[in-house]
Amino acid sequence: MAVAVLVGVILYLAGRSSRSSAGTDPAPAAVTSAAPTLTGVLANSTGPSRSTVPSPTPTPTAPTDATASAPPADPNAAATPSPTDASPTDAAPTDASPTATPPTDPAAAPPSETAPAAPPPPPPPSYDADGKLLCADASVAVAAQAPEQVAAGANVIVGMTVTNSGAEACRRDVSGTLQVFTVFAADGTRMWSTADCFPGQGTDVRDLAPGESLKYTVKWSGTTSAPGCTGERAPLAPGSYSLIAQLGALSSPPAAFTVA
Repeated sequence: MAVAVLVGVILYLAGRSSRSSAGTDPAPAAVTSAAPTLTGVLANSTGPSRSTVPSPTPTPTAPTDATASAPPADPNAAATPSPTDASPTDAAPTDASPTATPPTDPAAAPPSETAPAAPPPPPPPSYDADGKLLCADASVAVAAQAPEQVAAGANVIVGMTVTNSGAEACRRDVSGTLQVFTVFAADGTRMWSTADCFPGQGTDVRDLAPGESLKYTVKWSGTTSAPGCTGERAPLAPGSYSLIAQLGALSSPPAAFTVA
């Protein structure tokens, strides 16, 4: 019996030695030991049999840690920034000059919300030496009158009406020296004026009630004239003309007529 145990120990140690020599072989061959055949008295022993083959000791396997087989890290690699390193990169240069602004189309601009300027206040009333209120230009209306059609070379009566359009009675100078009658052609050419050959004369100051009118007329020969009454005076040619009457700084709307 002692011999059998000794043989088993020897086989066990031999098996461990063979496994140690295998190193880190991931797949060592399984050790199969046949039980030794005993001779002599031990072979006929009827004692209880026991296995003389030791249980295989777990074979150490190669480490499976991925870090164990990885090559050592390069110490210089830590100093090299990766492509995604957060260090600043060269930005594209930007033009610092101001961007030109296209001219604004006045038609596309929104309407101004500024209230229109109020008209200037009327001038204070004026009075003459007698304390009479003088008619302001804003309260006097001037109109011209002429026939709708006249014959070429014929005498024509033209007139002027002066009306107090204000709300108060007032005094106005309507002297002949302030009255002027002028005829213009359709293209605006000045054809005749009382200021050329027969300027108005006399002094005439009138008190006018609200709405009251004064009418003045002159006879025109139907011919042309020039300032200073120079040049030949010729009858107006057939066509369209207009008459404008003036009283000082006031002018009437044009009164149209034709010469046939």
